[in-house]
Parts: sequence; C-alpha cells; structure tokens
Amino acid sequence: MIRLFAALCKSFLEFLYDDRKYQKAADGYIHNDKGCPHCGAIGMLGLYGGYSRWLVFRLKGKTNSCLVWVRRFKCESCDATHALLPDVLIPYSPYSLHFKLTVLIAYFERDCTVVELCEKFGIAVSTLYEWKKRLASHKDLMIGVLSSKMTPVPEFIRDLIDYDDLSGKLSHFFSKFGFSFMQRMPAPATLSNPP
Repeated sequence: MIRLFAALCKSFLEFLYDDRKYQKAADGYIHNDKGCPHCGAIGMLGLYGGYSRWLVFRLKGKTNSCLVWVRRFKCESCDATHALLPDVLIPYSPYSLHFKLTVLIAYFERDCTVVELCEKFGIAVSTLYEWKKRLASHKDLMIGVLSSKMTPVPEFIRDLIDYDDLSGKLSHFFSKFGFSFMQRMPAPATLSNPP
C-alpha cells in the first residue's frame, strides 16, 4: 500500500469535497521517482491497473457515496503490488476521514439521540461506537496517554482538523505505528489445524 499524505493539507478549509480531494491527490501522484514500500527500490514502480471502491462523504449536509478508481503499481524489482491511497481514504473503510470526524464531532456535541444522529448520517449505532472507541485509542497514540486524558475529544478533533499540516501529522502517525489514523485493523489470519 502506498499512502499519499498530501490531499488533506489545509483541505478541510477548502471548498473541495472528499471525492474531488481524492481525485486531485491521485492525479497529482508521480510514481517515477518513488521507492517501493516493500523492497525500497527507487524508480521501479510501474502502473499496474487498479480497482474501484466506494467513498462515502458528506456533501451539502447529506451523506453521499461514489465509486473512485484506486491506482495500483507493481515493483519491477520485487513484483510486489501496491494500491495508491491518498489520506482522504482510510484503508479497509469506505468512509472518508472527514466523514468519520464529522460524525464524531456531531456525536460529542449532539443535541439529539444517538439513534437520530446515526439515521442522519446513515450509519449503524454499532459503527458509531466502534469509531468512538478507535478514536480514543488513536488519540492516545497520537498525543500520548497523559495529554489525551486532559484533552476533550471535540477539542482534539477540531485541533486536528485545524492543524496547518494535517497530512504531515497523519503521515507521521502512519510511519510510527504502521497503520493509518482511524483505520480498522484487519483481523489476523488464523491457521486451522488439519483434521
């Protein structure tokens, strides 16, 4: 997986919606001088097709979704393939980062019931609570447990959104922990014993 941390830099303040941010970031990616995330070989990545996936985002106060094309690259050195995922997309999730943070801000500052909030955003209550739990965990990792305990969640989210180099902060998180902010970790593979 190739993570491209550039799309969100100050883009929360721009009037670009997540689908346009994604397209802008993906179109601007130049792979010729990049290293392979697997073997590190420079300049060995070549276009290798792609696949479509859903992107769920907010547009004019409504939940929307669209298909986006995710480009794949193949390293000529080690034959590993990698998908290009700009920071707008969260691996293994159709929901954009901005969408998840918008839902969580609404949850912590809500003036309606959880069920009404979930209906408004078109998500399940269990999904909301899963995101809330993941946010708490990733908040602890990002700013440290002690600082995290002293920082209210809505303040943390707003500071994150207003941070001048959000993409840099997300890139640092990915480099340090090996997964993306608000990413659900895939279930580990299990080996079954033969009968």
